[in-house]
Amino acid sequence: MIEKYLSAYKKICDNIDLKISKILSFYKNDILCAKGCSSCCMEITLLPVEFFSIKYEFDKRYSLKNLSNNYDIFTSRNESNKKECIFLKNSICMIYESRPVICRTQGLPLLYYSDLLENYTISFCEKNFTLRNDDFELDTEFTIDLDRLNSSLYRLNKEFTEEINNSAFTANKRISISLLVSGNIDYTDPSLYFKE
Repeated sequence: MIEKYLSAYKKICDNIDLKISKILSFYKNDILCAKGCSSCCMEITLLPVEFFSIKYEFDKRYSLKNLSNNYDIFTSRNESNKKECIFLKNSICMIYESRPVICRTQGLPLLYYSDLLENYTISFCEKNFTLRNDDFELDTEFTIDLDRLNSSLYRLNKEFTEEINNSAFTANKRISISLLVSGNIDYTDPSLYFKE
């Protein structure tokens, strides 16, 4: 039932990754995001469609059983530093290949339009573009349109939650990323969700 949504989510990630490779190629001397940089890695929440898509990838790719065996370690570490992502180990993401959309895009040039779509803002990690002058302008072609991306994710999630057809679910509920280390998870269980 949910496979079509998992496939659609993977396509979104694949498209983002393609766009990111173009951005990194275009700004190869300006973007310093790399393995070992974890300043933006924090505990986050995910839309249900993203959570279950990542969970599905875990089961295939990472042997979640090994991660689940360390649940107590993850939990105690997370309680001591609630801001740090539970999957960060020695400043390296343990789930990099299956990381969420926000983790894929964080730090890169992100394009936001004003409410009236008259103008835009581009934000990026302060560690990037440090060699550029203040009057330097980023090329909008080599940015990630975050409004468009979020709209795509929201629409997919809305369809997913409607397909589940459970009154406890709505498109604006989110799940903590740390629950990915739990064992078998039933996507129809409303106790997983909380409203942000």
